Amino acid sequence: MEGLIERINKKLTVPLARRMKDVQVITPNRLTFLSFLAGGVLAPIFVLKGWLFLAGVLVWVGAILDSLDGDLARLRGITSKEGAILDAVLDRYADLFILGALSLYSPECLSWGVLAMVGSALVPYIRAKTEAHGKPSVPTFGSRDVRNVVVCVGLLLHKPCLTLVVVAILSNLSALHRLFYALRKEGSP
Repeated sequence: MEGLIERINKKLTVPLARRMKDVQVITPNRLTFLSFLAGGVLAPIFVLKGWLFLAGVLVWVGAILDSLDGDLARLRGITSKEGAILDAVLDRYADLFILGALSLYSPECLSWGVLAMVGSALVPYIRAKTEAHGKPSVPTFGSRDVRNVVVCVGLLLHKPCLTLVVVAILSNLSALHRLFYALRKEGSP
């Protein structure tokens, strides 16, 4: 599912990046901040106000901008470690803010919200630790793209509690999948 969502996003973001390539006022870092503003600031505020459909649209816009920033950087040949770090950190904040807002909006699902936040933070953390120790990371079924689709659809359908349950299960299973893969010995299946 992860690859499918990325391919769908790329059909939109790569042509957009090509059009923006020579527009110097649009930079990858500015797109990163716009992505965070849409998905990490405005969407959570809209959730807390009960405007779930609009929040879902903003999560989708944020996800597209999050893909677009990297595409634009690659097209311009200006990718950087600093840009990747900024993008990753703002992604974590956005994930936690939207899941936190959903948890506050649906207090009956607070436990699921906490599990969703923990799992969403652990998936990229385990990948980073695995790769930092020179081991390959395994692609997983609970990537940020997949979680964003779940959150977006859940918001559009006005199902905040179900959204938290699905993200909690998906992200924690994904984190465990990555952990077990990382812990296996070199050369074992």
